[in-house]
Amino acid sequence: MTFTEFEEFLQSPTCYWEHDVSYIDKDGLQHLVAPDEFWSYQIQMARLIAEEECTIKIEQMERYYGYKDRTVHLFYNPKFGPSFKIHTDPVHVMIECLAGSKSMEVDGVEIIFYPGDVIHIEAGTPHRALNYEKALMASHGINDTETLSRIRENNGNVQP
Repeated sequence: MTFTEFEEFLQSPTCYWEHDVSYIDKDGLQHLVAPDEFWSYQIQMARLIAEEECTIKIEQMERYYGYKDRTVHLFYNPKFGPSFKIHTDPVHVMIECLAGSKSMEVDGVEIIFYPGDVIHIEAGTPHRALNYEKALMASHGINDTETLSRIRENNGNVQP
């Protein structure tokens, strides 16, 4: 997926109706985007992209890619875009760079990767995105059965 394809998908009715969209602010806090009307959603997404002050996250992308054994979230960050603080995940994570270049700190080591590059992060390993450049990446939660079960129980309307 390219930056243009991401922006088109983000603005689509499919994304609005079938995925949870949120943004990460400068303090590393995640905020769900949930306007009542599609046109309000489109305006908000256009503004977030244009302002280049936050990182946008789309959840439930395993549906888009057709995966049944993992969760997939897309992250779109501008240059120096905000990110979550150092954290760990309870499942193994595969980070895939789709566009731009992605810088990550994994267990205290900085890694830079480019489109097509993938890194694997073991469950419980401290990591964070550094976001020195504009990037689009996919985060695959391998065998993330807890989140997948919540998605199925809530008919796909899981909160971030």
